[in-house]
Amino acid sequence: MPKRPNVVLIYTDQQRFDSIHANGNKLAITPNLDSFINDGVNFENYYVNNPVCMPSRMCMLTGKYPSQLGIGDNGIPLSKKEDTIANYLKQYDYQCSQIGKLHFLPHTNRCHTDPHPHYGFDSLIISDEPGCYDDAYIKWVESQAPEQVEKVRVGLPSEGKVYGQPMYSTHERSPHQPYPFEGSDHLTHSCFVSDEVCQYIRNHKQNDQPFFVIAGFYAPHAPINPPQKYLDMYNIDDMPLPHRSLEDNQLMETLLGSHWNHQLKDIDERKWREIYASYLALTTHVDDCIGHIFNELKDIEENTLIIFTSDHGEYLGDHGRVHKGMPGHDCIIHVPLIMKYKGKIQPGTCINELCEAVDIVPTILDYACIQKPQYLKGISLKPIIEGTSQRTKESIIVEYIGSHHFYETTIRTKEYKYYCNTHHQEILYDLKKDPYELYNVSQNSDYKDILSFMRLEMIYKIQYSAYNSLKKKAPY
Repeated sequence: MPKRPNVVLIYTDQQRFDSIHANGNKLAITPNLDSFINDGVNFENYYVNNPVCMPSRMCMLTGKYPSQLGIGDNGIPLSKKEDTIANYLKQYDYQCSQIGKLHFLPHTNRCHTDPHPHYGFDSLIISDEPGCYDDAYIKWVESQAPEQVEKVRVGLPSEGKVYGQPMYSTHERSPHQPYPFEGSDHLTHSCFVSDEVCQYIRNHKQNDQPFFVIAGFYAPHAPINPPQKYLDMYNIDDMPLPHRSLEDNQLMETLLGSHWNHQLKDIDERKWREIYASYLALTTHVDDCIGHIFNELKDIEENTLIIFTSDHGEYLGDHGRVHKGMPGHDCIIHVPLIMKYKGKIQPGTCINELCEAVDIVPTILDYACIQKPQYLKGISLKPIIEGTSQRTKESIIVEYIGSHHFYETTIRTKEYKYYCNTHHQEILYDLKKDPYELYNVSQNSDYKDILSFMRLEMIYKIQYSAYNSLKKKAPY
């Protein structure tokens, strides 16, 4: 049997599908990801199954829907009993490593120098947030330029203050409060991740044992603080304004209630353009860092499956919001997914079929010639990539499980998106007529048949995703 492929998973945070030049954003400067798309397969309809960091990452790296895991919001640790992709690969002699952001544990209520559960990985270099905790990133900066540690610090999340974490900086962390990185350009968290990943690849690529490594980038998640040279690449006046409407703002304000950020109403058009430019600048910086990883992999490309994706997107003012969350607008759940496996994947392939995060683990296992466990409900994308199957999905599901028995679910087909929650609120978008999702047509009588169809599709998808069953051992 030929050697199983190495697998490199490059995982950014809060990166929208349309933040890449080759994905249609002509303002974005992303030469390395553009080249990666040209050399591999680009999935144009890939969606995450949860709109926030922790459950989205757990879902993608376990291959289980949030409802299967019982985790649908931040702040809930992944059980050590859950198998991750690393657990499956280790059984076939893979060396597995996680570098950078993993976010299987809450950040705010723990000491970041304490031992971290391994979750199947042989080695862990964990830094879940850049600069606000004493973690592997800060130790790396100390080794590079100890005099600059204070310059790379950022402010705590508000929750961290509640738990009494040390406050090292007053720098704000919200997407609508961008600022230039104050340290030397080579000391960003993204540089830390690429530096450590490149070192890992150099140490392992000549071994007979296959390896699996995650490059866990934190950017372009806020704080939006790119080095100045990347800000200088963008003209603020060229930037687009957020997609909003009065009706949409009223709908979001009703839906979010006390969580609606009224302060965002005071941001003027010039500021929104600056925010967008800063986000793209940070994306360009990450693209540069990813380029170093690509270069390190050049001499082992023929036996390496390389995957690039993100855990969710960023509002950037769309729908009057920043950050992420339900009802799962496309700017949040539609993220990049690109794969390259030289000699195995036809360069320049474009996949338009609906795919979701639970499909990643089955795909990696398929390329590694490892049987997928029966309880994983995602499908391998390998047959679709290679053109040996036309199997497609009618819809993808997004699940949010909040506190106090509050549940939110979104179903997306290629033409429509339907949202429902336990407060009996419904949203229906006609994506062909309204691609930016600004007008709720759930109360429009012209869409009553579509509404009925989407409700039924949601029932089917919930049954499929959430209902686990053990294999029957005997008649009774």
